Amino acid sequence: IGLGLIGGSLGQALRKSKRYRVLGIARKSSTLADAKRLGAIDRGSRQLKDAAQADIIVIATPVDSVVPMAKKLFPHLKPGSLVTDVSSVKGVILDGLRPLAKRWNIDFVGSHPLAGSHKTGVKAANANLFRGSTCVVVPEGNTRRNEILALWRSTGARPRLLSAPLHDSVAAITSHLPHLVAHALVHTFASRSERRLLSSFVAGSFRDGTRVASSDPNQWAQIMNANAKELRRSIRIFSRELRRLSDSLGNDRLKDLLQKSHKIRRPLFNGV
Repeated sequence: IGLGLIGGSLGQALRKSKRYRVLGIARKSSTLADAKRLGAIDRGSRQLKDAAQADIIVIATPVDSVVPMAKKLFPHLKPGSLVTDVSSVKGVILDGLRPLAKRWNIDFVGSHPLAGSHKTGVKAANANLFRGSTCVVVPEGNTRRNEILALWRSTGARPRLLSAPLHDSVAAITSHLPHLVAHALVHTFASRSERRLLSSFVAGSFRDGTRVASSDPNQWAQIMNANAKELRRSIRIFSRELRRLSDSLGNDRLKDLLQKSHKIRRPLFNGV
């Protein structure tokens, strides 16, 4: 349900694995036509009730719409249906879905594939998007986790089990904070009166450091707001480290701090 970058890429990857048939549900006929043409679905529907035909249902819509979607979806599903999502925030999703899943006897296992792009829409779908990437699975005690783990493994992803609070804490540092910092860099650039002059001097470091600021603003506002508590905690830590670097300017301590971060970062990305 939802045929954007993630939903479309998942459909392509599942079909490529030869282990699944994919029914795609979207609001627009044009989206379904694009998804079919790009090999993301076997067939499409604009009717939410058709999800009842599936063995596994994936809600691949933006964060703010997952719980409202579940409210519409769950009454159509057979008791015992298995549902997952792809949201990059898990706490608020599980809090919202827990009573709904209990009411309608739905098995829900949360998912978050750590893969993506600043591009959006099914036309940006890539069957190899998840290959080699981590996919967090938040079972919350659900015994049907193995079916969701198998689904993500079939895409080439490496699933890993985490609790919702730990996931949201990790995501705040490794994903949500970098996006926020990228936007802060752009705003810093834009605030200078000599902005036109600066535009002719932007180099690779500014480009690389702000790349994710080109991501969908609506989507990322939803994600950041949904994980506001953990994101604020990460900002406090980041601000402390930025002050420490600022205080070291002009003395030998700066080089020590830069050497420390250099040493920590290189192994994270195989020395690149």
